[in-house]
Amino acid sequence: MTDTKFGILFTIELLHKFFADQRCRDFVITPSALTTQALNGHKIIVKQYQDQLYAGIKMDSAGQPFTIPDEGMLMTFFLRLKAPLFYNYTNLPFTYTSGKIYHFTNRNHNSSNGKNFLSLPTPYNNTTTYKPGDLATNASGTVFEAIRTSTGITPPADGVLSDAWIQVDPVTSRNRYLSEADAVQWLPSRSTYHFTADQSSANVQVWGYDLTARDYTQSLLTQTINFTHPARSFTLDLTGLTPGRYKMNINGTEGGIYINDELIGTDAFAVIDIFQENSLPAANQLLDGSYNLKSPLYSLYFLNRSTIWKYVYAKGIITGLTDNASIYQFAVGSPPSGIVFSVKPIPLNERALNLKLSIGTQNYSPIECASPQRLSSTIQNGDAYCCSEIFLNY
Repeated sequence: MTDTKFGILFTIELLHKFFADQRCRDFVITPSALTTQALNGHKIIVKQYQDQLYAGIKMDSAGQPFTIPDEGMLMTFFLRLKAPLFYNYTNLPFTYTSGKIYHFTNRNHNSSNGKNFLSLPTPYNNTTTYKPGDLATNASGTVFEAIRTSTGITPPADGVLSDAWIQVDPVTSRNRYLSEADAVQWLPSRSTYHFTADQSSANVQVWGYDLTARDYTQSLLTQTINFTHPARSFTLDLTGLTPGRYKMNINGTEGGIYINDELIGTDAFAVIDIFQENSLPAANQLLDGSYNLKSPLYSLYFLNRSTIWKYVYAKGIITGLTDNASIYQFAVGSPPSGIVFSVKPIPLNERALNLKLSIGTQNYSPIECASPQRLSSTIQNGDAYCCSEIFLNY
C-alpha cells in the first residue's frame, strides 16, 4: 500500500477587524480554470476551510514536492462575496464603479506584525487629500485612519492624539489593511473603451510587472490608433496579453487594469495571484533554493468601518454618555436633549463597548451599541460620515 503524503505549499487567511475572533468567513475562494489545470499538473490540491485556503502539494519519499512548481508559475484565485452586510461593517466605499475589482498578490512587499500581507502598503503622501476612512502609515509603520478631510497633515507618532487621524492598532500589532489602492479596472481582453469627449486618436501604452524594479514598468504595448473622424470610443484589443494585472495609459488617463476573460459574467469581488518566483522576498517565497517547502501564510486583513454614533432617547433628556474605557467621547448638547453624537467616528465591532448612559441622576450600563444593520449619513464640519443610529426605549 502506497502512503501518499502532501505538504503545505501555502495558506491564505482572511481576517476582519469587525469580528470578535478577527476571522472573515464572508467569501468563497475558487481557483481560475487555468489555475485548476496547473494545479492538477503539479499534483497540488486546494481546499477552503472557513476563513482559510490551504494549498497542498504531493511530496516524494525525500520530502520534496513530487513535481516542482515552475519558476514564474502563477496561481489565480477568485473571491466571491456571500455576506449581504459586508459593506456596512467594512471600511470600503459603498459606491461601485462598473468593472472595479480588488487585486492582491504575494508580489506586494507588505510584511508587518509577523504576517505577509497580500495587499499594497499605504504610505503617507503629503500631496494627497485624505478623506474620512482613508488609510496611511506614519513614520513608524503604524496604520492610521483619517477622521476628517486634510492635506499635508502627517499621521502623528504612535500614541499621539490628532484631530485628523486615529491610530488603528497598538504598536505591538502593526497590521496592514487593504484599501482602494488595491482596486483596479477589470477588462476583458477585447473591449470598447469610452472617452469623456471626442478624440482624434488613441495613444495606448501598457506596462507589465518588472521583477527587478518590483513595479509595473516593463513596456509591453505602445500603439497609436488614428480615427477617421473624432470618436468617443474605440475597440481596445489586448488579446496579446496573458491574464493578469497591468498598468495602462490611454491619452493621459492612467491606472491599474486586470485582464481575465474568465471573469465575464461573474460577480467576483477580488482576485488573488500567487507566484512562484525566486526574486520574491524570502518570506513570500513558496520554495527555498533547495526546493524545500517554505509553506508561507499569506494574510488579507479587512478594516472595520467607523461611523458617527447617534443615540436617540424618546422619553427624556440625556445628561451624559460615557465610555467606561475612556477611549471614545460623546457630546451632550447645550442645553442637553434626547440626541447625543459621538465626537469622532467609532469602529463597528462585534465586541460591545462598555458605555454608561445618564438620564438625569440615573445611570444605565451597559447600553446598546451600534449595529451594522442600520446606517444613515450625517455631515459634520463639512465632512460626510456614515452614521449609526441607536434608538433607546422605543
